[in-house]
Amino acid sequence: MALPLRQKNCYIAVLNQGEIRTELTKVLTLIIQQEGFRINITYPHKKPIANNRNHIVQKFLARKEFDYLMMIDSDIVPPPNIMKLLDFNKDIIVPLMFVMQNGKVLPLYLEQAKDGQLEFTKKYLDMQGLVKVDATGTGCIILSRKVLEAVKFPFRNEYDTDGIKKFGLDLNFCKRARKLGFQPYVHLDYVADHHAVGSLREMYYLLLQKEKVEEEYKKVFQYLKEHHPRILAKIE
Repeated sequence: MALPLRQKNCYIAVLNQGEIRTELTKVLTLIIQQEGFRINITYPHKKPIANNRNHIVQKFLARKEFDYLMMIDSDIVPPPNIMKLLDFNKDIIVPLMFVMQNGKVLPLYLEQAKDGQLEFTKKYLDMQGLVKVDATGTGCIILSRKVLEAVKFPFRNEYDTDGIKKFGLDLNFCKRARKLGFQPYVHLDYVADHHAVGSLREMYYLLLQKEKVEEEYKKVFQYLKEHHPRILAKIE
């Protein structure tokens, strides 16, 4: 006779920076109703953000009955089935998320380049399911007790010798966790939305479609140029 699966206990902290998306509150309502999990939700609001995250970690570590910590930023909307990521038993796992940087919408799927810098990549577009990454974001992140006991002072920025910031809280955490043997994962079948200046998820996929259309146009243009220059001349 098979033994029943042990209930997973998750401490959820929604980082309250003054306003919480209504879409997020709806997802939280659905999370509470899911079976198989013991859940405690808090809304910490300390500042600055690093201070808030580290306070959350200490409160979680003090609550020995919880196995996992999930942190959700107030402008992030995780998928309703986000709790299923706990079933993968990973120390660091996130849904696919997006960020706006220098006017561009980018997926938080990062790889380490040869020079040690972390770079955004679209490589995930040819993948699916659970994948390893070198770094990701903390907008919606699930962390095990094991990794948070190992990584001391987990959330802090990293600066160079001139005091210029090299890595933010999220990338610095992933970098130090990996040095201790903890692998970050992104599950590509779970996609979170980020409401920064509208829905970054929707913006990103619209831009991808635009790129595909432009690429097809270039192919048609090149074909006409090589095989039907007269037709191209009429179009131009």
